Amino acid sequence: MKKILVFGNPYLKEDNLAVKIAKKIKVAGVEIVHCTNPDDLLNHDMNQSIILDVAKGIDKVDVFDDIDSLEFSVIFSLHDFDLSYFLKILKETGKLERVKIIGIPQTYDEARAVKEVKELINKIT
Repeated sequence: MKKILVFGNPYLKEDNLAVKIAKKIKVAGVEIVHCTNPDDLLNHDMNQSIILDVAKGIDKVDVFDDIDSLEFSVIFSLHDFDLSYFLKILKETGKLERVKIIGIPQTYDEARAVKEVKELINKIT
């Protein structure tokens, strides 16, 4: 069974859209899993998983599969340890060969995002 690994902070407006959307998506043969931190990825088969998260700098819901193209923040403390940085570490250490990420613009319309995310999940699963 495919899994959608959902990342985001439900309490931060700029980081909660993926969490909200995941509650409204039902796709046959797909399990929704809410992740609380990047190391949750270690508990899942990434060949059978798709990451769902918000992204800065995009203007539409889209699928990304190139870890090297992901931008990450400069890290000043462990609180700044973001998902893209963790994915790059997993790739560099050989623990992750490929990944599929559905990125949602931070300020996207929720209803539109639900529709587009559901369409993408059906297309790539």
